[in-house]
This record gives sequence, structure tokens and C-alpha cells, in this order.
Amino acid sequence: MLVDTHCHLDFDAFAGDRDEAIGRALSEGVGAIINVGTSVEGSLSSLELAASHKEIFASAGIHPHDASGVTPSDIKKIDELSASAKVVAIGEIGLDYYRNLSPKGAQEKIFASLLDLASSRRLPVIVHSREAGKDTLRILKERLSPPIKGVMHCFAGDERYLEEVLELGLYISFTCNLTFKKADNLRALAKRAPIERILLETDAPFLAPEAYRGKRNEPAYLRHLRDILAEIKGLSAEDIERITTLNAESLFGLGIKEGVGVGKIAYKIRDSLYINLTNRCTGGCTFCIRCFTDYVKGHNLKIDKDPEVSDIRDAIKMESGYKEVVFCGYGEPLMRLDAVKDISKMLKRDGKYIRIDTNGHGNLIHKRSIVGELVGLVDEVSVSLNADNEDSYNNICKPAFGPGTFDKVKEFIAECRDKLPKVAVTFVDMPGVDMARCRLLAGELKVGFRVRKLHEVG
Repeated sequence: MLVDTHCHLDFDAFAGDRDEAIGRALSEGVGAIINVGTSVEGSLSSLELAASHKEIFASAGIHPHDASGVTPSDIKKIDELSASAKVVAIGEIGLDYYRNLSPKGAQEKIFASLLDLASSRRLPVIVHSREAGKDTLRILKERLSPPIKGVMHCFAGDERYLEEVLELGLYISFTCNLTFKKADNLRALAKRAPIERILLETDAPFLAPEAYRGKRNEPAYLRHLRDILAEIKGLSAEDIERITTLNAESLFGLGIKEGVGVGKIAYKIRDSLYINLTNRCTGGCTFCIRCFTDYVKGHNLKIDKDPEVSDIRDAIKMESGYKEVVFCGYGEPLMRLDAVKDISKMLKRDGKYIRIDTNGHGNLIHKRSIVGELVGLVDEVSVSLNADNEDSYNNICKPAFGPGTFDKVKEFIAECRDKLPKVAVTFVDMPGVDMARCRLLAGELKVGFRVRKLHEVG
């Protein structure tokens, strides 16, 4: 399912085939559309459109181009419209210094007023900013407290601006101009931005994808944006749909139930099938994603209890199209060694490639060497080491087994190296971690070396 978080179906460009355009979007997998208001009249039209189509939601706002003519009664009308359950945001609001169709002072005044309205209504904001980044961020900071609930629509800028926007807690949305042949700089920004903070939008009828350049854009073309983002991120189209739909639901509260709130036992990312054996862990890593969210790449991994082996088998049978199986999830898989072995035996009969992502505490957990029990069942082990010395390791990973764990993990790694086909150690690129020394340690252990981006999981 896809969500077009920003379009203008109420515009005259759709006067002749509005219902047909909506139908085409639905047939292309667009399950929800936010029609964005740009004036009092446009906001009312958006709400009327939303009222007549269950898949369409509305926002209420006034575009900065029209700021000079805004009256207090206009702000009051936007406030009244925003009381509707189908209005999910205040927007499109912001600043536009590119065309300057309204004086800057008027733009700033109306932007501030509508931010105050959004705050009072507890609604997210859809922000338009063109060649006005500095003032846009200043007014956002003056009126709203981070993390700011909203999205920077049709995102463009440089890396510093991207970081500032993300630091405020905002989402960013890309349009189909990401597909343009000369959009290399924009694609570089999309690659740098965390997928968990990205939304998809067409901004229809504007900015049609490269395949339809110069023609009217419409929500059905959102798949072109999905596909280019999947290519940029090295993810599948299915991954992009799942993650960005969750992002849209998290921000706008559209009532999407698909895949939301259901703890997964088996879950696919790219062409790998991950097995979530347990949420228990013997580490207390300061960077662990569990401290921030229950989700990884759009999958909810929060489970109330360890699943039975039979339930794991059933979950695996529901999946297809994967090249490897990874025991990972939201806990330490080797806490359930017997389950790892049972499931691996079943998968090996089908010739599956099996990897374990572990903190390396397996021998400590079971008070014996367990590596030999994995021979013939496991093709690869990836051990999260995260530091090149014991003091740093203890500060970062906070192991349940206390002092001496670091050396025991290194012993586990060496044993895996000697008995299993492939072994790597991973390190998170967090402040204070010396990656050069970590690389040397991997070399000393004679295993593979891999760097993980902080807060980037899956």
C-alpha cells in the first residue's frame, strides 16, 4: 500500500476526470491520499473531497503566495475546518521567497499564526519552504517545540539544511522530481536521509515523473517515486511501501491498520527473511533501536512472549522469495539456542543459507561452548562487538555478565572463525568509537569487518 501525502485533486487540472484519477490511483496501490489545502476555498474543497471518498483525507491551510490577502476571519475559517476528523494536518503553510507573490513580512505573520493554530489543534504541519530555509526554521523554532510534528514538503536543500530539519523532528517528503535525469543532488540527499523519516508525495498536478515529464502529474504515478527511492536506498519496492506507509500513519493518524501494531515473528527486508525469536537480551547497548521504537524498516518487532517453535515454522511458511534466513529480531537469538537449532535443521533441508546476528554472549549464556552445535546448521555469524577495548565495550554495550565479557566475546568470535564458514564483527559508528582501531581488531581476529550506521537497522 502507498500513501500520497500531498496532492491537489481539487485543482482545475482534474476538473474533467477527478473521479477517474482517484480510481487509477487506487488501482495502482495508492490506499490513502491527503489532499492539501492552499487557501480557505481550497481547504473547503479538500474537505468536501475527503468527505465523499473514504481513501482521501484533507489538510487545511493557506499557501504563502496568498499571505498578503489573509484576514483574521480567514484564519478563523481554517481553524473551524480543522476541527473535522478528516482534516489530518495544517498546511500547506510556510514561506516562499522564490516568487515573492506576497511580502516577506506578511508571509512570516501568516505562517506564525497558522503554526499557532496547529499547536492549539494538536495537528501536524505541512510546510512549504522555497529559498527561505533560514527563516522557515527560525519561525518553526519560535512557535513549536521540538520534536516538531510535521513534514517539510517537496524537500530540497543541502546536507546541512537536511540535518537541521531532521534535528527538529520533522519528516521530509520527496516528489516525483526525484526521478528527473538531472536530479543527482536531490537523490544524494534522499540517500543520506533516514528512510524512517521519509514520506512520498506527488504534489499533483505538478512535477510529473520523468516518464511523463511535461504532462499532468497524478497520484497513480506515485509508484515511479517508490521505485526510484527503492533503488537509491537499496531496498525492495515492498520495503518502501511498508516503511513510508507506517511513516504516514505515524505522522497523520490516518487509521491505517495494515501491518501496524502486529508483532512480527518472521519479517522480510530486501531478499532476507529475519526471525524474531525473542525480545530478551543480555546486553544493554546505549544505541539499541529498542530504546527508541518497536519498529525496524516498517515491521513491528515487539512481542509479548517468546514464540513457540511451531509458531515460528508457521510464520516462515507464510513467506517466500528470500535468499537467506537471519536470526536477529529485537533480542539475542542465542538465548534460544534450541529453537535456533530446530529451525535451522528444517531450513537446511530446503537448502537455505542461514546467518545469526548475535552479541556474542552465547557461551556465557549457556555456560558452555555452543559453537560446535552450530556446525552444519549455520553458514554465517555476525557478532556485534562495537568497541576495540573492554572499557569502551562496557560503557557502550553494558553486558549483563559484567567485567571480562569483552574477552569472552572475542573468544567466541575466534571459535566461530575456526568452526563456521563465515564470520564478521560489526561496529556502530557512534561518537567516541575509533573505527581505525576497530578495523585493526577485526584483522587481529582474522574475521570480516563491517560498520553499521548509528540508528540504521535492517
